[in-house]
Amino acid sequence: MSRSSRANLIITRAGRNSLHREWIADPRQQNFDLLVAAYDPTIMSSDEEGVSYRYVPGPKIRGWMELFREDATMLDQYEKIALIDDDIQAKSADLSRCFDVGTEFALLLWQPSLTWDSYASYGATLRNNNFRLRFVNFIEMMCPFFSSAFLRHLLPTFELGLESGIDLIWCSISDEKARSFAIVDEISVKHIRPVGQQKAMNGFLDRNYETDIRACLELFSTGWPSCVASSGVNKRGDVVEPQFKVSIRTLSQIWNVALAPKGHRKDHLRRVLGHIRHQMTRKPAYVLDARSKLLEIIKARSKLHLR
Repeated sequence: MSRSSRANLIITRAGRNSLHREWIADPRQQNFDLLVAAYDPTIMSSDEEGVSYRYVPGPKIRGWMELFREDATMLDQYEKIALIDDDIQAKSADLSRCFDVGTEFALLLWQPSLTWDSYASYGATLRNNNFRLRFVNFIEMMCPFFSSAFLRHLLPTFELGLESGIDLIWCSISDEKARSFAIVDEISVKHIRPVGQQKAMNGFLDRNYETDIRACLELFSTGWPSCVASSGVNKRGDVVEPQFKVSIRTLSQIWNVALAPKGHRKDHLRRVLGHIRHQMTRKPAYVLDARSKLLEIIKARSKLHLR
């Protein structure tokens, strides 16, 4: 990418119906550059101010890795990088503010919450109006924001050949886990397409999301690390802890289920009830020795390729 004075970068794997142009609709509110890594060549455009296009065919995560292999200088050029799906509806100001929140709280990995009329996979990612943000042990790959230094540590997960599940490992790779990862409730974006609608584009031609998730958990010899908030920050800026106090402020999420997309209210209720149960009964779980295990896996695979 061309040299920019901005400290933040958004990368999206974009197709014909991508919403990325909405993200840059108000340049005055924009504190990030945008790299559109198109898997559909018909959306390619000449470079604009603060926007670059590249044609990167194939699945999402493999495409991310190809980008960083071709231009690893992005990790030095930008302080923070977000990888956002092209079916996320968001304003320039909200995405810019999300980068700022990462700076304010010195986060390594974080995400905006999802609006209640979004299609969601996890009840924990839906907006909780009692908080500015919640410190959690899991960030979904739908719209993650990274410090570039931490993203550098995570890049080997993009080389595992999996198109789902690697986000379950990300938070475990950090040595610093207390208040390093967060779901930002004061900023919400909308996921406009049902989960899995783009499966073919994401490489799931002969397998499904669950297959890759199971494969990832088996690689790291771990169980499912449910998303749990250990603490949070309320709207007044006060820290809410211990975990039990966060859990009490999660019960009210049940009333928001009525805002779910048409035909998805039962799905939202099931996910929210599951999140409340996990929040009330489980501690934040992490994969033991995740970074060393990741390096061992990559090293073993490299040896196989050399034979």
